[in-house]
Amino acid sequence: MMLRAVESVVFFVSDIDAAAAWWADLLGSPVGHENPRFAFVHGPGGVLLGFHPADAKCPGGIGGTTVYWEVDDLDAAVAALQARGARLHRGPARTDFGAAVAMLVCPWGCSIGLNQATPASRQAIQASLSSPPPPSP
Repeated sequence: MMLRAVESVVFFVSDIDAAAAWWADLLGSPVGHENPRFAFVHGPGGVLLGFHPADAKCPGGIGGTTVYWEVDDLDAAVAALQARGARLHRGPARTDFGAAVAMLVCPWGCSIGLNQATPASRQAIQASLSSPPPPSP
């Protein structure tokens, strides 16, 4: 397969240094800079979190892609992010497969998805991969 793994997630923000520092504190990772317009932090699983200035092509914010992070305790993760200035945007809720999910918005306007899978939700995902899709409503 051509696509092997998520290598990086880039956030388009108004202040790359402040956003990178916020994530670095959250993840316990130092901030690096490729150049004055791109900061980065190493995240869990080797994923690189990049911070690029928002611009006309990529204004940032919650209208685009949301990356979901697997967590052990959804409520604790939501509380920890809120204590750092993130605000709850959606949820907490349960997916149809039974995972607990929530979406928050960081202080720079980017979305943060959280997922707390269960054995049943993992099993349902695997089972659905070998089943035909459900009919459209």
